[in-house]
Amino acid sequence: MHKIFKALLLGLAAGIIDVIPMVFQGLSWEANISALLHWLGLGIIITYARLPLTSWASGMLIALLTGIPIAVLAYPREPMSVFPIIIFSTILGGLLGYTSDRLINNQP
Repeated sequence: MHKIFKALLLGLAAGIIDVIPMVFQGLSWEANISALLHWLGLGIIITYARLPLTSWASGMLIALLTGIPIAVLAYPREPMSVFPIIIFSTILGGLLGYTSDRLINNQP
């Protein structure tokens, strides 16, 4: 399987993990689709990014840098959503960086 498809699958998995609690909270379908597309893109970005950090730290940094603007946009309507956005970005970004390094980048 080509590297970009694997990156998309990892991003899809992270997106599904992020969207499941959002569905149970009853958030709009626009917010759910936005989060899913965000993680699909991050799957590609984190997989191909080359930062002078370990893979999990690189994933955390990239996810935080892309998650903070989303948190700023969500703050006026839902101030309590800022913390889950930052926490999920940190955790899922680290996991995505780690798994993409193990499953995609370090393959022969």
